[in-house]
Amino acid sequence: MKKFGSSKTVNIVFSLLLAILLAAYVLSIKNYSNSNSSNQYSSLVTEKKETVSVPLTYQYNSDDYVIVGGASTVSVNLQGSSALVTAAKNHNDISASADLRGLGAGQHTVNVALAGVSSSLSATASPQTVTVTLAEKNSAKKDVKVQYDSSKIASGYSVTDTSTDVKTVTVTGPKENVDAVSYIGADVDLDKNTKSNVSQSAKLTAYDKNGDPVQVSLSQSKSNVKLTVAQSDSNSSSKSVKLAAQASAGNLSNFDISFDPSTVTITGSSDTLNSIDSLHVSLDLSNISSKTSTSVSLDKPSGVDQLSVQKVTVTITPKSSN
Repeated sequence: MKKFGSSKTVNIVFSLLLAILLAAYVLSIKNYSNSNSSNQYSSLVTEKKETVSVPLTYQYNSDDYVIVGGASTVSVNLQGSSALVTAAKNHNDISASADLRGLGAGQHTVNVALAGVSSSLSATASPQTVTVTLAEKNSAKKDVKVQYDSSKIASGYSVTDTSTDVKTVTVTGPKENVDAVSYIGADVDLDKNTKSNVSQSAKLTAYDKNGDPVQVSLSQSKSNVKLTVAQSDSNSSSKSVKLAAQASAGNLSNFDISFDPSTVTITGSSDTLNSIDSLHVSLDLSNISSKTSTSVSLDKPSGVDQLSVQKVTVTITPKSSN
């Protein structure tokens, strides 16, 4: 009988097992080497976190609606390699948007979408949603009125004429706001004791009937304004008159009304001043149910060259009913 170790079959099996063991050993060494190299490479890449602020744009039907109360920017939290994060911050190619297309009037909460971010970076918007109100769009044309602080005109001088290259402005916004606009003020910034003509680019602002600003969009933001300032006529004189309330709506007898200041100095010819005993201030009292204070613009009577103030504060207090 042949010895067991000399069997050809046993030798083949033994050789096969040895080959398998050697292959397994080589493979394990290779995997360890690759894993170690990868870990060494990863340790060389510095991770970084950064927060940047980016503009937020809205996609909506701008022909029919306007945005009310929407945020103008969002924060973006970036994380990744230091080089990529730094590049993203410096180049500022990231943008954020909120999609309201297909939505109607009312308040909506929508997601913030980011664009322009490298696929190798992790980016998260903060906040991830924004609440926005869509209001029906309305527009109207309003007259431009030149406004200035007459107390800054030097004593003995007066504004004899005003002009502006913009006569009307189209205001756009929510219907409620547009309806509240009474006029567009071209606000002239005067130096104290002004004695000469003034020509400047004046900011345009929408005001309601009480002289308070109204938030709307204007077709133009500025106008070129000129004031003609001249020494008052020797026949011109001044006179202090009281302010008197006049109701455009509501009943005056139901309210106690006071003005601050309570008197205004008017300048003009003696004949004109002799015919004026008080300066009437028109007030809408129809919706006042509690004590209210507001600023009111004064109208210059015909023939009067100048008012010492153009706005006064009026306090309206409903009388207690018995």
